[in-house]
Amino acid sequence: MSALTVAVAVSVVMMTLALLSSLALLLKNDEDTTRAVLADKVFYTMIAIFVTWTIINPTSISYEIPLLAGLLGLLTTVSLARILSKGRR
Repeated sequence: MSALTVAVAVSVVMMTLALLSSLALLLKNDEDTTRAVLADKVFYTMIAIFVTWTIINPTSISYEIPLLAGLLGLLTTVSLARILSKGRR
């Protein structure tokens, strides 16, 4: 095992723990705004885990998936903010 493989494995484990703690808070919380923020955090953490995983497991679409997910994540964040604010600007 190289040092890079170990570093990637450690970082994936740390991000997975952050993801699991966010999911636990998401299930525990009742406020809509907190759930919206945690849902975004879970989504972007999953993207980060994928990008980190592709460092040691290269695929042909390693960069297209995070770009598309980032674009869709931004759109869902904005639309959820509009829903929570009831359309007010």
